[in-house]
Amino acid sequence: MPRTAAPRRVRNAVLAGTSLLAVAAVYGVSQQASASATDAAVPAASAPAAGAAATTIPRAGTTAQAAPAGTPASDPARTAAGPAAGPSTAPSGRPSQAAPTQRGVLKPTELPDSTRQQWKPTSDVKSLPLSGDFQLNECVTVQKATAWKQQGYLGSSRETIAVQDTLTFADEATAVSAYRQTLEAMKNCQATSRALQKQNALPQDATVRETATTAESAAWQRRWTGVQGLSSPGDQANHVYAVQRGSVLAFLHFDEVASPNTAPSYDFRGDAAVLRTLGAQLDK
Repeated sequence: MPRTAAPRRVRNAVLAGTSLLAVAAVYGVSQQASASATDAAVPAASAPAAGAAATTIPRAGTTAQAAPAGTPASDPARTAAGPAAGPSTAPSGRPSQAAPTQRGVLKPTELPDSTRQQWKPTSDVKSLPLSGDFQLNECVTVQKATAWKQQGYLGSSRETIAVQDTLTFADEATAVSAYRQTLEAMKNCQATSRALQKQNALPQDATVRETATTAESAAWQRRWTGVQGLSSPGDQANHVYAVQRGSVLAFLHFDEVASPNTAPSYDFRGDAAVLRTLGAQLDK
């Protein structure tokens, strides 16, 4: 039964404080169950691309207190305010200690397909408010996280976005439980995605495969005709990585949206190395 007491916070690629993006259909933030979920990333001073959230990053699949399946994404510029672009400055002129650290965050050169994408950070890492459940995509919802930080990256084509979300829990046992729930949700993600496609009168062509796994991490690829809302519409490949270490669960995700400029081409055989690299960052 859906929860109604507390708003659910969604996995959103926040670009607060950066002029690189406005929104490019994919992940968004919403604090009400009825809110729509859309994000879009576009270069500053250009028209919005296909879908996505204002102070957020694009990517095929994210949401908030899950809007009912099939709800169209009619709010491409969500207004959930993100934190300031950089560390605040104390009267003395020295940065305050409130800014989140880069510890555990991937460098652009450590991201998948880095040679072709030439990833660049969209801003400094953000520490975001978390007032309810965290929803990664149409399939995965994470409960009981106590803290959330996020780093966004923009690819060289300016049509591809990557996002790392790092969730902290009260203890290791809770983080392990959240990771296991993620595994189960992604195991059922193909069926979940096809049911959503059917509701929206789209071809039921979603395929989800696990591309790499270790004792505390796993990666998946979803190829499908996306349903606009939590994801951008159209043919795309979603790459999702989950790594659990101690009381932390980190997600990395990026989408390849088929278009004249960027057709899905990333070789997921490199996913095992991505999991190892992310795990090594979290171990620092």
